[in-house]
Amino acid sequence: MNTYQNHPLAGAVDLDSAFNKFWDFYRKYFVGLYIISVAGSLITSLFISGLDLASLQTTTDPAEMLEMMKGFAGPYALAMLATLLLSVLLHVWVLEKPSGEPGFMTVFLKKTAVALIPYLVTMILFGILAVAMVSLGLVLLVLPGLFAIFYILTVGIFAMPVTLVETSNPFQIISRSFSLAHRNLWPNMGWVTVFILILIVTSLVLSALVMLPFTGTFIRSMADPENAMEMLELTRNPLYISLGALTSGLITPVMPILAFLLYFRNRGEEVAIEVTTESEATVKVEDLYPPVNGRE
Repeated sequence: MNTYQNHPLAGAVDLDSAFNKFWDFYRKYFVGLYIISVAGSLITSLFISGLDLASLQTTTDPAEMLEMMKGFAGPYALAMLATLLLSVLLHVWVLEKPSGEPGFMTVFLKKTAVALIPYLVTMILFGILAVAMVSLGLVLLVLPGLFAIFYILTVGIFAMPVTLVETSNPFQIISRSFSLAHRNLWPNMGWVTVFILILIVTSLVLSALVMLPFTGTFIRSMADPENAMEMLELTRNPLYISLGALTSGLITPVMPILAFLLYFRNRGEEVAIEVTTESEATVKVEDLYPPVNGRE
């Protein structure tokens, strides 16, 4: 198993070093990450744009609305699969691109194909567990519910790195993700929380910029509820879709990069043990000094 101990995201010990490694990696490999993110966003938007969400405003009959929503299931499922594929592609790129090997594209496509199904199964199982935990937390109180959300996000962020580096067994992936998350639980949750908050603020700013060409539509929909369907129609507007993809591509790679920052940090001691164990030659103290009087 490749330990990836020389990966540029390995070795972050605190939040400052994590931000430095994150920014250096983001800048160096930005072009590839951005192209994948924009392409994935466009494909996802293509599926969603086929949904006539405005038609839901044309009826108040629950049965008719339910039938309309059933028709949305297929496109939404395809959009979710596209999102899942995008996530796998980005994680594989983050993991393998720094190696710079001549056969990178072959490795890239092979790893993506191998990891896709196990990761899909893992996300389904993990989703069921996440819904149960978050629901329980929200039933108890708001704060336990928020804790459950960030806890699940922290555990879940390890799933893709574990899938690519260690195992393709969904149950082992989930078990291993919990193990890595609990190795430094509070620092891990702190890192995830900080990055997510930054991501939310950045997303809000970028969304506001995307909405600038459509300010008139937004004001009309807010002033008169009868014009609310115009906002729903934006999801089918080519300009809105394009601007959304170009801006979302800036922030989509953030979580895959963070995933490997945390993954390498929390299995750092194991990597050191593996490298030492696999070494065939042991350096002795005597090897550091030259022979004395011709003796070896």
